Amino acid sequence: MAGRSWGYWTEHKLSMLADYLPCFTTASSRARTTVYLDLFAGDIENVSKTTGEAIPGSPKVALDTTPPFGKVVLFELPTEATRLRKQLQEDYPSRDFTVYPGDCNASIDTALCDLAPLASAPTFAFIDQYAAEIHWTTLAKLSRFKRRSPYKVELWMLFAASMLPRGLGQDDSDRVTEFASRITAMYGTPAWRAIHDARQDGRLTAADLRYELVNLMRWRLERLLGYTITHTVEMKNTRGVPLYEMIFATDNAAGNRIMSHIYGLAAERQPRMREEALSKLRALQEEERGELTLFPPPVRTVKPGALYQRRPPEPPYHAR
Repeated sequence: MAGRSWGYWTEHKLSMLADYLPCFTTASSRARTTVYLDLFAGDIENVSKTTGEAIPGSPKVALDTTPPFGKVVLFELPTEATRLRKQLQEDYPSRDFTVYPGDCNASIDTALCDLAPLASAPTFAFIDQYAAEIHWTTLAKLSRFKRRSPYKVELWMLFAASMLPRGLGQDDSDRVTEFASRITAMYGTPAWRAIHDARQDGRLTAADLRYELVNLMRWRLERLLGYTITHTVEMKNTRGVPLYEMIFATDNAAGNRIMSHIYGLAAERQPRMREEALSKLRALQEEERGELTLFPPPVRTVKPGALYQRRPPEPPYHAR
């Protein structure tokens, strides 16, 4: 199953997922079963832009997790869903998984209804959206699903703050209007517009804009959906330009402790992975030019003490 070509940052994200899921299932070992939800499942395998090698996609990462998840639930658009289901039936014939075709925001009700007998099971949801595809109503439904358990569904969501101004900066006014409505649907409020307007007026820098957009989402996850704690870590491309953030939301002390540790490792790992990706790209370019590099550039490392430090969300920009 040929997947899309992705940069090192996708490898980094998926390595974090692969680090966390076994910890999640191990910490939940006393439960009868565990559930994994992937709302934008994608392919079983992707391809590294720098090496051309296969990168396990999130469905494969989840199904290869040990201890295993008892139930794996995937969402994809119809054509991709059919292809994904067929491949998984061949590769994992004995596993309990379901693939829901269509927009996850539309099929989430059916999926959660089907999962009602497992409403007390520890559940993790991976929300690997591209820009602003998830709806706030879907996040709310996930947060309310586990009424038989003291813990909510854990959420790990890609939040592409840098993509929002790009979508709003298009020349086609109809497309801008449609994209703005998607942002409002993702937040469940038009409060993000105050942040956007402040950037347009020069009151916020680009970095301030990204911070405020992420902060608003974290604030709402904690204050409106009732998650005890949220974390976020920034992903950058090989040029060091911010691409997106990964927001984690939980009300479980073990989940908080484990993900804090993984975010700390990620803060140390990302600069090293970026340098390695740059080194490989340079080597490929030199090879194409017929040049030979005897000594590759050194890979910088981050000091062990430079760990991730959580910064709690503050009141949203419009409310200050």
